[in-house]
Amino acid sequence: MMFKLKPYLIKDNQPKNHHNTHFVLALFGLFILTIAMFGDVLFTSKDIVLSNQTCDIHNQFIYWRDFGFGELRNGNIALWNPYIFCGIPYLGGSQSALLYPLNLLYLFLPLSKAINFSIALHIFLAGIFMYLWTLHYKLHPLACFLSSVLLMFCGAHFLHIYAGHLPNLCTMIWVPLVFLSIDRLFKNYSFDKCFLGIFAVTMQILAGHPQYLFYTAVAVLLYSGLRIIKAKHRIKILSGIFIIYIGAFALGAVQILTSIQAAGESIRINGLSYNFASLFSFPPENFLTFLVPNFFGDNISLLYWGRCYLWEMSLFISVTGLILTIFGIIYGKQNIRYISITIIAMLFILALGSHTPLFRFLYQWIPGFNMFRGSSKFIFFASLFIILQAGIGLNYIIRSQSIPRKMIILTVMGSLLFGVTALCLRYSIIKNPQALWQHIMYAVYNMGESYLPVEIYTNATFIQQAGFLASKGIIITAGTLLLISIVLSMRKFNKIPYVIVLIAIIEIFIFAKASRATFHLSSTKSAEMKTFKDNYPGDYRILYFNNPNSTMSLQMHNIDGYDPGVLKRYAEFITFTQGRNPDTANQFLGFHHFHPLIKMLRCRYIFFHYENKMHYIDNGSTLPLLLLINNWALIPGRDQIFVAMNDADFNPREKVILQSMPYPKPSKSLKEGTTKILNYSTDHLTIEINLTHPAILLITNLYSKEWHARSLVGSTQEKYNIMPANYILQAIPLSKGHHHIRVEYLPLAFQIGKWISLISIIIYFGLLGWNYRNNRSRF
Repeated sequence: MMFKLKPYLIKDNQPKNHHNTHFVLALFGLFILTIAMFGDVLFTSKDIVLSNQTCDIHNQFIYWRDFGFGELRNGNIALWNPYIFCGIPYLGGSQSALLYPLNLLYLFLPLSKAINFSIALHIFLAGIFMYLWTLHYKLHPLACFLSSVLLMFCGAHFLHIYAGHLPNLCTMIWVPLVFLSIDRLFKNYSFDKCFLGIFAVTMQILAGHPQYLFYTAVAVLLYSGLRIIKAKHRIKILSGIFIIYIGAFALGAVQILTSIQAAGESIRINGLSYNFASLFSFPPENFLTFLVPNFFGDNISLLYWGRCYLWEMSLFISVTGLILTIFGIIYGKQNIRYISITIIAMLFILALGSHTPLFRFLYQWIPGFNMFRGSSKFIFFASLFIILQAGIGLNYIIRSQSIPRKMIILTVMGSLLFGVTALCLRYSIIKNPQALWQHIMYAVYNMGESYLPVEIYTNATFIQQAGFLASKGIIITAGTLLLISIVLSMRKFNKIPYVIVLIAIIEIFIFAKASRATFHLSSTKSAEMKTFKDNYPGDYRILYFNNPNSTMSLQMHNIDGYDPGVLKRYAEFITFTQGRNPDTANQFLGFHHFHPLIKMLRCRYIFFHYENKMHYIDNGSTLPLLLLINNWALIPGRDQIFVAMNDADFNPREKVILQSMPYPKPSKSLKEGTTKILNYSTDHLTIEINLTHPAILLITNLYSKEWHARSLVGSTQEKYNIMPANYILQAIPLSKGHHHIRVEYLPLAFQIGKWISLISIIIYFGLLGWNYRNNRSRF
């Protein structure tokens, strides 16, 4: 039995010119919601920044944007970042997102405003792109609008703002456009359908998060595989998908080739260990966040005590949205329903990661899955299709103008179930908070990957607060279900879809607003470090543990850092100096004592905080940037080099260890040569050397095979070869005479990629213009 809505509820067949009106109204609605969400931080004179102070904007990206776009403002495309880890690739690090068009905001706005406007813009664009995708399914404009709002503010997307995941947010928003392009290919194949997909994937490449780019390709492969079974013109469709990705890789070649080259020298060159790659798999118990988003805490009113981190473990799309999803799954078109259910299930299996046997197979046999951790990121793609089904569910209610009675009964039963559960839970907590609820919390903690200290799980106050918050969330879910059932059962209420949409928007908006966090820009700047730098100028490095990436903005050279792009040689060396097996090196260097070899890195000062005050240790005399050495030893193997350097007799001022024969060979002499630095930048060093005999120039910067030395006017030597010295530093064999050398970091991949991208851009816009002209001439 069904309750009938009045036939004049919403007109189904409207003139075509109404589509533009609906789209403009949707844009206006999404814009208003965006301003309502972020207006307080967008239009304030205060330097406040969206994100939590303990997360990645504060710890990483604010300094990356400050450094990269500060250099770009001065006319320098920074290829190398000399300020962390003794130097790492910058543009090739992907997350720099230096070439991402929407990041031009950072050239014109103050840093805090640029970050906030960038976040708001991407949330707004996510809504627009979702609207366009759902419109392709010919959903009612109201259903398209609701789907857009749910994507903007859902847990799998919006919570990345709290975490400060700028590259994630910038990469994720293009996914609906990618699937729109794929759907258009399946509907009516033609070459012009590829343009949108090429553009969207290119934006993903430039946006700076390779993992979401890879996962998007996986989701596209699965989705296309399901649809291709019953499709016509399969070869053409598959070739179209191929063209999309080849075209995007050509347009983004300057970024993707440079990134591949940088990854080839990073700690991830051979992939991650299984244990590291399996981190941040989606915990099965977090399916509860579908209906109770704060069941495990919310990080605002109470610390999240569940497994992993909430921003990649939340499935909340609103209770109303979930009910509409059930409508869509049950009453949607059969072909769409089959594909959606299947792809959602497949994506959830991938998100579960190491909690399923499939993950080990993927890790061992499918390229790419061993390069990243955090398979829980697949929940974003699952949420995307779930939200699509929510739009289809609302569309069904609008188009059919009826409400199935069993759906009303389902919501009433759900309300009763959750209500009784909440009351029982609250009663048990009041009566004995350390009984049932503590057992639940301990069970979660004992499964691993809970990042709160164990003492939290024995704290009676915290246990009670966690229980009360969970029961409150369950009560809210019960109340929402009851409200939905009342609305659905009001036969004479001819605005039911509008009320449903209103409830869903209020739900998801309150959820998102409550999850927001901000910090003041001043917290990223250490006045003490700035004063120290002013008082102690010089060419040295430091070891700064507290927010190590902050030294980028201070232009202080740190031997520590926070980024997955750390060079493999360097990570192995530091791991060795800390008494661990170099084979276990990863991006977290874990300094815990100060090995004498650290002086070889020009590390002069070691900073630490004690009793809320900054202190430092003067490490004494260190190596200079340039040093001429006559004595050398040939040791090819890494472990043998480390053993030799660890010997008490090893003096890096007098002897350098090489891994291949130098040419020309240095000779001993009592006369010392001279070195002079003429100029330098982030990516290059111009030097002048005068020698009366052959010697080795030791440069105490990190070795990378993409550092090159070339002869300038006046040099007696035509070719220069940069070799690894002491495993991690740079050495250049020199003949006697005058040397004028430019040492620069200029990856071949960047040079090739630059030209591929430029040529591809010309071809892309040329074909786009030709296609536009052809289509216009037809009419």
